[in-house]
Amino acid sequence: MKDYLIIGADAAGLSAAVQIKRKKPQASLRVINKGPIISYGACGIPYVLSGDIKSPDKLIHFTPESFEHKRGVAVEINREAVALLPEEHIVQIKNVLTGEITSEEYGKLLIGTGAVPTRLPFLDYAMEGIFNLHTIEDLRRIIDYIDARSPERAAVIGAGNIGLELVEALDKLGLDTHIFEVKDAPVAHWPPLIQKAAQNKIREKGIRFSAKTAVESVTKKGPVLKITAGGKDYETDILFSVVGTRPATDFCRDKLETLDNGAICVDDKGFTSDQDIYAAGDCATIYHKVLDRCVYWPLGSAANKMGRIAGFNMTGEDIAFPGIVGTQIFKFFELSLARTGLSSDEAKKEGIEVDLVSASRPDKASYYPGVVDADVELIIDTSTGRLIGTNVVCEGNAAMTIDTAAAAIFSGMTVRDLAWFDSAYSPPYAPVWNALISAAFNALKI
Repeated sequence: MKDYLIIGADAAGLSAAVQIKRKKPQASLRVINKGPIISYGACGIPYVLSGDIKSPDKLIHFTPESFEHKRGVAVEINREAVALLPEEHIVQIKNVLTGEITSEEYGKLLIGTGAVPTRLPFLDYAMEGIFNLHTIEDLRRIIDYIDARSPERAAVIGAGNIGLELVEALDKLGLDTHIFEVKDAPVAHWPPLIQKAAQNKIREKGIRFSAKTAVESVTKKGPVLKITAGGKDYETDILFSVVGTRPATDFCRDKLETLDNGAICVDDKGFTSDQDIYAAGDCATIYHKVLDRCVYWPLGSAANKMGRIAGFNMTGEDIAFPGIVGTQIFKFFELSLARTGLSSDEAKKEGIEVDLVSASRPDKASYYPGVVDADVELIIDTSTGRLIGTNVVCEGNAAMTIDTAAAAIFSGMTVRDLAWFDSAYSPPYAPVWNALISAAFNALKI
């Protein structure tokens, strides 16, 4: 029996493994991973495809060999968890190369299996020219296909933020790209300010966008893929399915408490409904401070933090995760698009009455070269004056603005606190009155 067993060797699993090894260096620890590649930056995949990053290898932080050398923890690749028997403290593990199934007994277990792409029932993902965009292996297959076939036309099903990052990469490669989206706008789960900015940029770049258009079937004739969507036929040379992900928990979801989508429910210390099983990362829930409940929010930054905390607590520590506020940012051509906290629509669904206040200000001193406008929206709880959400659109770096807003929401600041916040000023970096502070003063009407 292993004292500790970790399933999944990416952000959450390896963060936990490092802490276990540090706190309990003599304990027996086994880490397994379904695929051959561990510890990589999946968020960088579109930028390799575009050529901004020169090789898929640049995204790989550790190989199994380098992780064992630098962190002292061995990782077994091509090992898939196929069944969980919590009453017996056993995980059944399949060797994906040979098909052999063995049983591993554990003392404490961490599930860090991440997420897998949502698959559309009408798509044959084995068909040549059809791709997901989720792993390094996907990326390498796509690069090889483009190099070999030199496609001129691309189609993307799904206009979420990952889909839009992919669209930018394809445009940079010179492909004539067509987006199909069942919702009425791109990034439909983001606030309207960001949806509108993305829609305008799609139009500006001349990219075809079919909103409220469900793809019904895809067939192949020679090298060409025929798409039937909204009762019309379209042709493309390469097709990408980017319609979200789901937790990779099929092997255990009937043994632990989960959300409807299969995300394993955990508390702020990483505990599942079983006292000897922990979970973290894109397969698990996470506590949202503004909503005051656990949600499914798959992001690498949160996965690293929750994995670290789970690893501490598996060794007997007692550390609670304070939660997230839902901070996200992505690049779409020249735009930097970001949000944190709740949107006004999300707040209303929670029964929170809000004020929505905006401001547009230069991102640097107005006389400094390269100045562009930054648009900011504040979502304010009218009953308390507390800031509960912020949206940012600019052609500069929205990270500075959204991180300030996230810190304000995380710490429970009111809009009055934010208005008098001591923000940095220097002509090359920020104006005297930045958009965030200006929006706060607009809210206070002073």
